[in-house]
Amino acid sequence: MTAQPKKQPRRRPAPSALPPPPPSAFRQPGALRRANVVNLPDGYRAAVEPPVTSDGFLDGDFVMDSQAFLCWLADYYRDDIVSLRLIVRMMGMQKSGGIVQATQVRLAGLLGVRQSQISRSLKEAGRTGLVARIRPGVYQLHPRLSLRGGRVPIEPSPGMRAQGTMRVDQLALLDDIAGNPDLPEAFRELRQLPDPAKKPPREDKARAQTRRTRKTKDGTS
Repeated sequence: MTAQPKKQPRRRPAPSALPPPPPSAFRQPGALRRANVVNLPDGYRAAVEPPVTSDGFLDGDFVMDSQAFLCWLADYYRDDIVSLRLIVRMMGMQKSGGIVQATQVRLAGLLGVRQSQISRSLKEAGRTGLVARIRPGVYQLHPRLSLRGGRVPIEPSPGMRAQGTMRVDQLALLDDIAGNPDLPEAFRELRQLPDPAKKPPREDKARAQTRRTRKTKDGTS
């Protein structure tokens, strides 16, 4: 009897290939060589946060505005359209940290009003604590009310090869404002906005009303 060849054991079919992993920037050729690697000491951890700007907004800017402040603006400046337009315009012009770089002449040109009206509105906003004058042509909106996030340049310190940047943090900015004696007290101590119902009449309107009252009394006497 001739020997029969041994039958090879039946092999199970190979499992279906797994789907390819989703695309990732780290899987691109040379990605690891280009990535920034930070070695943290034991016991420390790091967090990665997205930029504070977003393409979903018009012009790609992201600004934090207090809803209560916007409602207050509409009520407080109900009889002062110039001041209302000025504050809203400055909210839209602000850079990171709430900084607005514009002279009174430029602001007057943008709003199409007289410079004296801009000066009056800025003084009132300063007394209320909405705006602080940092230096001529540079103002700052209070971060409790409106703040544009982002990164601001910082002067290079010894050992730095180039100028760096610093991320604007609202709480840190509030601490800096509270401890800066050069800023107006109303700006540093702002915790609550005045009641719109108790707003005193504008100085120019009060003077005009006084003149009309005097003319009426003189005409009837």
